[in-house]
Amino acid sequence: MAQRIHPQEFHLLQDNPYIRTKCPQDQITEADILSRVKNGNLAAGDFILVQCMNSDYTELLSWSEWVIKARKTALVTYEMNDRDTRQVEEITYRVRQATPWKTGDEGFETDQGEENVFVDERIGIGQKPVPMLRKWNPAKQRHEVLLGDTVVAFHINQDTAQRMADGELPLSEAV
Repeated sequence: MAQRIHPQEFHLLQDNPYIRTKCPQDQITEADILSRVKNGNLAAGDFILVQCMNSDYTELLSWSEWVIKARKTALVTYEMNDRDTRQVEEITYRVRQATPWKTGDEGFETDQGEENVFVDERIGIGQKPVPMLRKWNPAKQRHEVLLGDTVVAFHINQDTAQRMADGELPLSEAV
């Protein structure tokens, strides 16, 4: 029995609709994508990201982008019986695969398999980051932000100094 894309696997966010499915990439067809696009009321030129996941939705197996090439609307009149007619706006779409299927980490720019490393300007590469601390200086009546034993910023307000120590505010806003 062939797998298919289920309605709950289509997600429509503000600017980027996507389909996250357990269906293998070789079983996904234009008809499957069309059946989900019709529910989203998308426009021509919109891209849809299709992601094939493992059975637990914990690992990305392959992905591809699809584009809506055309969207046409037509007003169709149906005669229900001798007296009643119904007008319905029918929308038809054409979709095409914009990028070939990519598997694993393919398609992501990486530097020769190196892990993404957070580089803090205050420390050297390969060193563990030293947490900044906020400390009250009673002699100067201010809160100081310390990096190790060095004062890197200070502020009169305790909350502002703590936000600088946590990295929420830049150190240049010290008063």
